[in-house]
Amino acid sequence: MTPEEVVCAALNEQGYLFQHKIVQVLQPPAGRDKFKHNWYVEASEVPVSLPNGDETRVDIVLRHRQDQPENPWHVAVECKRAAREYKRWVFFSDVKYAKGPSPSSYYTEDVRLKNGWNHQDEPDLAHTVVLLGADPSCPVFDFGVEARVEPPGNPNKRASATDAIEDAFRQVTLGQTGLANTLRRAHMTMIRLIPVVVTTAELMSAHFDADHISLDGGKIEPKDLKLEPRKWLAVNYHISDVVSQFSGVNSNLTTSMAQHLGSRQVRTVFVVQSEHLQPFLEWLEKYFPCAPQR
Repeated sequence: MTPEEVVCAALNEQGYLFQHKIVQVLQPPAGRDKFKHNWYVEASEVPVSLPNGDETRVDIVLRHRQDQPENPWHVAVECKRAAREYKRWVFFSDVKYAKGPSPSSYYTEDVRLKNGWNHQDEPDLAHTVVLLGADPSCPVFDFGVEARVEPPGNPNKRASATDAIEDAFRQVTLGQTGLANTLRRAHMTMIRLIPVVVTTAELMSAHFDADHISLDGGKIEPKDLKLEPRKWLAVNYHISDVVSQFSGVNSNLTTSMAQHLGSRQVRTVFVVQSEHLQPFLEWLEKYFPCAPQR
């Protein structure tokens, strides 16, 4: 192999090229009109940390409206290439519980001043998880699996994995929390945060009636399953307890685990197929109130 072929193989093995391409896609070439949305790349590879020492980097930080310096809206983007053997990400389960997190809502972080601020002491901030009714065009799910595109020839090989999805969600929510801490330390007094995973995976949703799941094996038959392709979707992800403790969310603690999840530990992560990133950002801008609000 030539040196170029060796280096090309090395570059293609890692995910840096994908992240590099996404940054390029998000910046309009010189001489071209701006995008149909007002999101722009503020920074990439942003190091962030939690007070306990946990660290990560946010792949890309998007900000809304470059002409509005006080605009609170930030998007923490995690770029994730799908594993070669598991390029189909399938999301499922939208159970409506009597209490707690609901697939009818998006859960996002909101930071704002409780009272006035003298610009000398630390500002008194209300940091909460706020709900917005979910858009039917971007449904919310509870779980995701990575399915093989081709069935395994070897019966001992697994038909599914979860590592890439879980790693992407863990990284983007840790990054979002670290970003919030950074902005709070900089005395930004109004912050809205949205975590987004951009992937090369084929996205699908799986729909089935729970009555068709066998109680003795916890399995379902192919005939009872309906698959739908998705350009983007949402997942109400349960962040780790460590991230939750250092998130800055200061809503009242409760002994109800259902209420605790909904008010402190659920974040809606949006998952976008990379080829549909621009239309997704247009939708995000229209659906969320992306403007400074006092």
